[in-house]
Amino acid sequence: MGILVQREFTVAQDDRVEFERQSRLGVWENMRYNGAQMIAFGGWGFGGDGSVLVTHSVYADFDHWTATRQWGAFADEQARIEETAAIRRVFAGRGRLIEKSRATIIDYDSEVSSPEVKWRNVGEPLAPVPVSFGRQSVVAESRFAPCDAAQFRAVTLEGMWAWYRALGARPLIYGHDPLATPGNVVTYVAFADISQWHALATPDTQVKAAWAERDTLSPVQTVRLLMVQTNYGVDA
Repeated sequence: MGILVQREFTVAQDDRVEFERQSRLGVWENMRYNGAQMIAFGGWGFGGDGSVLVTHSVYADFDHWTATRQWGAFADEQARIEETAAIRRVFAGRGRLIEKSRATIIDYDSEVSSPEVKWRNVGEPLAPVPVSFGRQSVVAESRFAPCDAAQFRAVTLEGMWAWYRALGARPLIYGHDPLATPGNVVTYVAFADISQWHALATPDTQVKAAWAERDTLSPVQTVRLLMVQTNYGVDA
């Protein structure tokens, strides 16, 4: 079971370019040395607070995430400190750009989700840069409350996600919010742009039956659209 940490940052408008630069060249590269990845960065275009910047960082499990904290296991490894010294200088002032932040945690199914993360020991290959469509692409966060979790998972993976992939979208995460109502499902799917998301927001004949079954299994659904604001991962 992997861990996704979604963090919303309040950053002054004039500081946002510098925040992205220090994040892209510093924080997100440093994460790769820890075996973690940052898979989506931007702001809520629809359905969320448009005044914040949002990151989505992924880890192999909860112990992996805790190891990367300032008080975690990696913080005291001298060899790790030395190999990331130059990178950490890049984002040394990033904290001063942040007025406040808040985090949400998602437990995700590692077998069907896209992140390539693991507990990395010094000297091992870095976690790969996650693939991204880049600026002005969209990541849709969808939340569901299915009455039959197993059937909902099957319909989503075998029907919806297969259809998305065939049409060029990229399913990223299938998981749940451990702080929300038990049985909930949270998914993240990346689209090349807002037009592709809108075109695929209505089923065609190929996926119509699976779409209808999903809606029956979870009549209550909410969606937020993240507008990506970085080219990190475009060349991956």
